[in-house]
This record gives sequence, structure tokens and C-alpha cells, in this order.
Amino acid sequence: MARIFDDSVEDEKSKVKKDGLIYQQRNDTDYKAEYEKLDSKGKFQFFKDYYLQTIVVIAVLVIVGGYYLYGSLTKPQTVLYVAVCDDNLDEKQVEKLEKAVGTYLGLDNKHEIVTINTDYNSSNGTLSEQLQSYIYAGTCDVVIAPKKGFMSYASAGYFLEPDTSDTVALFKDWPEKKRLYCPVVDGEQIRGEKDFDTTKYNFGIEISGCKKYKELEGLGKSAYAGITNSSKKQEEAAAFLKFLTDDTLKDGDVNPDFAVQSK
Repeated sequence: MARIFDDSVEDEKSKVKKDGLIYQQRNDTDYKAEYEKLDSKGKFQFFKDYYLQTIVVIAVLVIVGGYYLYGSLTKPQTVLYVAVCDDNLDEKQVEKLEKAVGTYLGLDNKHEIVTINTDYNSSNGTLSEQLQSYIYAGTCDVVIAPKKGFMSYASAGYFLEPDTSDTVALFKDWPEKKRLYCPVVDGEQIRGEKDFDTTKYNFGIEISGCKKYKELEGLGKSAYAGITNSSKKQEEAAAFLKFLTDDTLKDGDVNPDFAVQSK
């Protein structure tokens, strides 16, 4: 079938195209000329219509970005992280110990701090999983817990022991009856894929009788401490246990080894 062309339709199409080109070719000079003709009220309205929203959005982005950047730059860095499980300690006494240990480690207690987290509870599955993830990641340096809870972590092989690590050599100076020993139990043993190893390792020490720990006013009947084998701050962790268990060390004392490093 032959296609019939309507000249009037084609003329209309050409007109639309030409009108479109007029709008496309309109440049900043046209807007500038119109802007110059406006009075002050009109210029303000022009500014609101074309620029104000963009400026507000940019300003908000700058403020929010600056806030988070400032927070990340000024947030104190935790040099030593201690997790306390299943004990209700006095908050003010904990803060006092944090600062005393920080000073002992040569920290300024502002930009670099010691954190003692007392929120962990073995009956809370989420918190227990969080602590395990911290241990795996090497974020948690010291764990303090009642005997039963401590044994559950120790039997999983989470802690250093003095026969293979000089970091916890101080355990050997601790009274034998206050040293915690237990074997390591892994998944293969539980599944019966290999025999149980009954060798017991000294993974922790009892600190509930220590003067500084008593000052924390905990309600637990026992408290054992150990250093995680994944800790990236093992020397600081050992110094923490030294400060906590040595009554000759007082608030304000500085470990000479860390004092040299801080300079």
C-alpha cells in the first residue's frame, strides 16, 4: 500500500523541532540578561528557585561529613581491652583503675586509653558471641571471669600459658593453689576423631583476693584472669596483670619500659 504524506503534519513536526532547538540553544547569556532585568525581590526568588536547594544540600553534606570526620579523629584509641564476665563492679572504681593502669603503661588517658568492659554476661548469648569474636580478632587482650566461665574459654585454648610463653611468666610466681589448670578440648576430640589429651595447662590465675581487685567491689565469689593468645598487646596485658596483683605498685606509678616507649 502506498504511504500518503500529509504536508500539514510534516510542517507541524518541523515546527516542533525548531521550537525544541530554540530551547536547547538557549545559553547562560539569556539567563544573565533576564536576571539583570529583575528587581531585588525577583533576584531573590530567582536565587531560591535555581540555587538555594543545591546550596542547602551541599552544606548539609559538608556538616555531616565534618562531624563524622571529627569524631573519627578525636575518638580515643583503646590500647588495652579487658573483658570482665559475670561480675558487677563499681563503675567509679573501674574508671579509677583504667586511668591508673593507663598511667602505668605510659598513656595520656585521653587519646590513648585502657578499657575495662564489665558488660559481658555468660547467660546472654549475644554478648558471649561478641566476646568470642573479639578474642578471635585479637581485640580483647585480657579476660576476667568466675572459675566456671573462665574454664570454658580456657578449655577452648584461648589463653597463653607460661610453659610456651614468657608473656605470662608471672604465673609461675603465683601460689600453686591459685593457678588454674585445665586441658584443651577441640572439635576433633568431641567428635571422637582423636583421643582426648589430658595434659593440663596453666591458663590463668585467681585474682579475687588481690587488693586492687577487691577495691572494684565485685559481687562474684571468684575471679580468674588470663591473657588471650590472639592479643596484639601481650606486653601491655602482662603489665596490667602485674599492676593488678602487685600491692607495691600504686596509682601514679609508671612502668619504666613503657615510659621510655611513650617518649
